[in-house]
Amino acid sequence: MSSPGLQGLRPWVIQRISAVFIALFVVYIFLIVMLCNPLNVNDWATWVATPYNNILIGLFLIATLWHAWIGIRDIVLDYVPNVVGRLLVLTLVAGTIVGSGLWGFKALFMVFIK
Repeated sequence: MSSPGLQGLRPWVIQRISAVFIALFVVYIFLIVMLCNPLNVNDWATWVATPYNNILIGLFLIATLWHAWIGIRDIVLDYVPNVVGRLLVLTLVAGTIVGSGLWGFKALFMVFIK
């Protein structure tokens, strides 16, 4: 049983943690581009194929999609008063996010199939 005052705490914490991870990952990518200067597709494919980087990119994808879902869900719940309209919008958004995640992971793991 949860307290009515804490219903929004979990999504708030998830969004803050995911935002910090997304920001740190963007700084990491910026440093990679500035220091390693990967110029061609083979350099990028080699970099992405490194397990550490591949896992970080996967976590970045999950964090970004989760962050987007929580933000859009909160906006829809706040500004779409009609229950049927809200369900329709949330279903479309969820489908888009799941589709984007599947496409992103397919692209991420394509570096292992050569």
